[in-house]
Amino acid sequence: VALKWPYLGKSYQTKKSVNAVLWEAFPATLVLAFTAMLFASLIGILIGVLAAINRNSWIDKLSMVIVVAGISVPSFFMALLVAYFFGIYLHQYTGLHFTGSLYETDEWTGEKYLSLKNLILPAFTLGIRPLAIITQLTRSAMIEVMQQDYIRTARAKGVKERTVLFKHTMRAVFAPIITLAGLDFAGLIGGAIITETIFNLPGLGRLTLRSTFEFDLPVVLATTILAA
Repeated sequence: VALKWPYLGKSYQTKKSVNAVLWEAFPATLVLAFTAMLFASLIGILIGVLAAINRNSWIDKLSMVIVVAGISVPSFFMALLVAYFFGIYLHQYTGLHFTGSLYETDEWTGEKYLSLKNLILPAFTLGIRPLAIITQLTRSAMIEVMQQDYIRTARAKGVKERTVLFKHTMRAVFAPIITLAGLDFAGLIGGAIITETIFNLPGLGRLTLRSTFEFDLPVVLATTILAA
């Protein structure tokens, strides 16, 4: 049986179809969430592997600082810090933008294209928390797997450390990481309200917040259904 997205009525404020309002905001949130999760996965796995290999070293302790800070610092406070330091205070050096659209318009052709300058700061801010969680999970899983009998056997047989690490250890570690990344990605799509509001991005998060303040019930219900 083919599934069809239901008709959810019209917006009280814009008088436009709720479906049209949703799909106008959805691409920005999807691009932002995908970029944030890609950043969090790549950097989180790298830091977690380095921390596990260099257990109890300064690298391991630094990774724990990143984990604690990423999980404990409120997202609105982190977003404000990132926007101020990189988007305003250091803007002349970084050239990064902290507000506006994710897209820019070509002066000659008039076509829109994805702007990395507009994407880096909100994606970095949104990806800090999943980065911390992935780092902790990777480190714990790596330490546990490296203590298994088959890893010790591979080393005793003279297998190169690089092969033990990437072929045997990482294969067992990737399963929980992929599961966690999938769950976090779904959460990012429905929960980027603070990041999109502070960075003034026209995505689902800001649409949800604005619709809530305007008592636009059909849009609020639609964004809740889509997030769920």
